[in-house]
Amino acid sequence: MNNSYDTKRLLRTIGPGLLFASSSIGTSHLVLSTRAGAHHGFVFVWIILAALLIKYPFFEFGPRYALATGDSIIRGYQRQGKWAVLLFFCIVCVSMFAVVGALSAVSGGLLGALLGSANFSQAILVPVLMLVTAIVLLVGRYKLLDNLIKVVSVVLLVTVCIAFVAVVSKGPVEPMEGFQGGPPLLEGAGLVLLVGLVGWMPSGMTASVLNSIWVVEKIKTSGYRPTLREGMFDFRFGYIFTVILAFMFLAIGTYTVYGSGQLLEGSSGEFTQRLLSIFTEQLGEWTYPIISLAAFATIYGTLITAWDAFARGCSRSLSWLDLISFDDEDDRQRFWDRSYLYTLSIIGVGAYLLFSSFTGGMIAILEVATIISFLMGPIISFLNLRAINSAEVPPAFRPSKRMNYLAYLFLSLFAAFAIYYVFHLVQHGVAH
Repeated sequence: MNNSYDTKRLLRTIGPGLLFASSSIGTSHLVLSTRAGAHHGFVFVWIILAALLIKYPFFEFGPRYALATGDSIIRGYQRQGKWAVLLFFCIVCVSMFAVVGALSAVSGGLLGALLGSANFSQAILVPVLMLVTAIVLLVGRYKLLDNLIKVVSVVLLVTVCIAFVAVVSKGPVEPMEGFQGGPPLLEGAGLVLLVGLVGWMPSGMTASVLNSIWVVEKIKTSGYRPTLREGMFDFRFGYIFTVILAFMFLAIGTYTVYGSGQLLEGSSGEFTQRLLSIFTEQLGEWTYPIISLAAFATIYGTLITAWDAFARGCSRSLSWLDLISFDDEDDRQRFWDRSYLYTLSIIGVGAYLLFSSFTGGMIAILEVATIISFLMGPIISFLNLRAINSAEVPPAFRPSKRMNYLAYLFLSLFAAFAIYYVFHLVQHGVAH
């Protein structure tokens, strides 16, 4: 009886972890993992695994802090100094237009493919899709998002599993004559893909902050505050979801493209069309609707969660910069509710303007955003580590000594790779 009760309570807490997974999968999995497999094969298995392990503690610290204090980890930044909040705010501002714009562009292309409509161009589908998404978020807020993403996750898992089984059953593509492997990993386009994937696998480190916001929203809307065990179950469930799909998409890219000499490049429209055409060429026309639905569910789930998260992250950062005085915490909450409308709208307008100005280069813009995320990752990781071990976190909620030791080790590795990349950029610039 007690086990049944615990299971019901665990299922009741599921939500923020799935939102985290959904916000991660579109960029790092469908775009980057598939391209990694297509261009380099299974060599990226170890790179993806290393990224998932090294970044895990810092992602966990976000929801852990929220469960311990009832506040998002941005509050933990504010206690370290306003500079930390300002830094996070700037990182979000640099990324949000590029990410939402690129995801909207790819979603529009996939929606057109899914509908089988050649009569609607991206110039029509993308703004309509963005408008519908904005209305959903403004009307439904967190509660509708929480319910919607569970449906999207089920559709995503079922369709991707079908695609994965079909690809593996078919076997790898026949290598072209003289094929000797993909481009070098530590230079040129190979290094850009490597850095982007590490920076965004399973997501950018800003997702740890945004996940903590979703935990707080879940508590507010459900009226139930989970225990640490329940909250960690939710987070780890979502994290495992991203791990499984990361390797599925890598295998899909490897089996369908690697060795053929083809590359998944180009604009958002060209990328989606190339991806879908490769599947139908390899597996047959019957896979087209399944692959289209899987790809659309993947990208759209990321679009709606990322847009919501960026808006919440901006509004909370502004409040903790203390540019505005608040009478009490209820007054601060009202500010968050009001500013959510404005920040959501600003992000939408900015993302659309970026899309309309750089339609042909949205994938390249997304790559820039992932590289920035990679370079800022060690900084946010360090802020998370300081926040979770601060005095306002009860000892029972702090990570164990072993976890802290691992976190410092992983942070050192993460920072060392970022420094290496910076030196590489400097040397490359000097050489040219």
